[in-house]
Amino acid sequence: MTAAEYRDAAERILTKDRLSHGPIRPEDFRKAEILAQLAVSAAISETTRTRDTEPAQR
Repeated sequence: MTAAEYRDAAERILTKDRLSHGPIRPEDFRKAEILAQLAVSAAISETTRTRDTEPAQR
């Protein structure tokens, strides 16, 4: 998954929880937190890959 996909998944969990159950349940918050951490890791990887594939600028 890409960083954007992880972020969207986390947002869906929190939005769905609020709309259907009121307050965010702790287990859903934890799932969203994990997805957010994965989004950060994916963003770092995507940035590194992009940087490594671009020609060096001099």
